[in-house]
Amino acid sequence: MGEGNKKISFADLDGFLKFAPIIGIGILAYLQTLFPSKIEFEKLEDHLIQMDKKITEITILQKDTSDNSQAIRDLNTRLRQIEIDLAKHHAEDKKNG
Repeated sequence: MGEGNKKISFADLDGFLKFAPIIGIGILAYLQTLFPSKIEFEKLEDHLIQMDKKITEITILQKDTSDNSQAIRDLNTRLRQIEIDLAKHHAEDKKNG
């Protein structure tokens, strides 16, 4: 029989079982460092909620600003029309007077 045909013995299994829990705990500890804790998740959730509120507030302010800008443009247009009408009225008064 060839020497390359080794079977796993109880001694090999015993040696593996000594180190497997340590390696497993090490892997779990490493994986826990990759993800935030529950407290960090809650802080992140609170931060995202606050950001959502601010974005909503900014959107409302932007809409109000746009509405006000449109109202100002409309007022400018009406004011120009009044100035034109007033100038025409003065021109007619000068012709008649």
